[in-house]
Amino acid sequence: MSTATLSQDGFVLPIAEASYPEPFAQGLEFNAPVRGPWNIVHMALMIPEAHLLYICARGCLRGVIMTAAEMGAMARMSWIGLTEDELTTGLLDARCFEAAEAILTKLSPKPPLVLLYLSCVHKFVQLDYPALLAKLSARFPHIRFIDCHMMPTMRKSGPSDEERTKSKMYEALEEQKPEEKTVALIGNDWPLQRESQLFQMLAQANYKLLELATCQSYADFQRLGSATYLLTTHLDALLATQNLAKRLKRTHLDLPASFAFSEIRANLTRLSETLALPLPNLDEAEDKAVQALDTLKKELASRPITLDYTITSRPLSLARLLRQWGFALSCVFIDAISPLEWDDFCWLQKQAGDLLLIYTRAPYLRFEALRRSRLGLQGDTVLALGQKAAYFSATDHFVNLTAGGGLSDYAGIIALCRHMQEASRKSKDRRTCIQLKGLGEPSCLCGTPCHPALQGS
Repeated sequence: MSTATLSQDGFVLPIAEASYPEPFAQGLEFNAPVRGPWNIVHMALMIPEAHLLYICARGCLRGVIMTAAEMGAMARMSWIGLTEDELTTGLLDARCFEAAEAILTKLSPKPPLVLLYLSCVHKFVQLDYPALLAKLSARFPHIRFIDCHMMPTMRKSGPSDEERTKSKMYEALEEQKPEEKTVALIGNDWPLQRESQLFQMLAQANYKLLELATCQSYADFQRLGSATYLLTTHLDALLATQNLAKRLKRTHLDLPASFAFSEIRANLTRLSETLALPLPNLDEAEDKAVQALDTLKKELASRPITLDYTITSRPLSLARLLRQWGFALSCVFIDAISPLEWDDFCWLQKQAGDLLLIYTRAPYLRFEALRRSRLGLQGDTVLALGQKAAYFSATDHFVNLTAGGGLSDYAGIIALCRHMQEASRKSKDRRTCIQLKGLGEPSCLCGTPCHPALQGS
């Protein structure tokens, strides 16, 4: 495939020619039928006993209702569909309160927390959101109301809906006295890998690690506010943690997830220095990761690999690792490049300039025939990392993880090698897997590992 053809297509280009942070021009967009990554419904329902109330146009409601239904969580969600009449006659404020009041009156038992989602149309007509919350709080004094938003029309500006939701979720934490030797991991969708050096360092020093992903009750959730240290490993949780640390006057420690040995070492060293923890033998841990990578490389040999941004918050960091180790990584399905990936982007431009970046939102890619003819690698000879990579590469050999799957540091690299080995040897039913919202695991909402990849981790 020539460079001229790639430039003309506008959805595939070598990373050597890519611009930062947006390699592709924006325009009409295609949303691939891949539903494993979490959305704002999955995230908010992680708070045990909380109830979600959506007030939106009916077309917008379809997706969130389907999410709750597929997760078996319909009892924890209510919705109010807006009509044109309500938006044009000045009745919106009153009817939103009346409908919400009717729904909450019927709920038994009453939830301790209601996440109230309004949408774009309320901004357009300037609904008095604070007044609505005040009226509901006065009517239901034993319920905490948190103002959330679903703003797809504003997706290109400011924080994403996912970032806003995570920030709002943690606003529900009440101020309390900090507990000694307690760390809260903020904003992760999956439980932290128990084999990871990060977890082991905390455990061996008798620190308690609190995570929303393991909370069994609303009381467990509230206990997150007692942590002395707030920890983030993913960029989309940074806003939530910064706001929470400022409000609760806590120490925030940002240790961005990475596949670079040097960055992993720096993160663990910083954790050790900040919390006065003994530093484990990182040379030994790194050697084990090297052995896992070498073993996997021998088995995969020149088998083509594709990668997408949904499997990890650091797709270019992972791409860099794979290219450094000589894996046949041909392309990364990605739409934009995060600030954390600048160094990886620069390295790949210089050292792996032929690596292709492919725009997942390109409308052209909705055609199977075009995907076959233009993307090159197709079929089960390909090993895909992530659901979008599996979809676009048309392969049933793929690693079915999202948002890092809880994997962390050197142990995470070892675990990923194991998942890649398993995926290369055994196929999955791609069509079934990628249609399940949130990996189709309702157990995510009750504190148990959601995916086989996390079992025993």
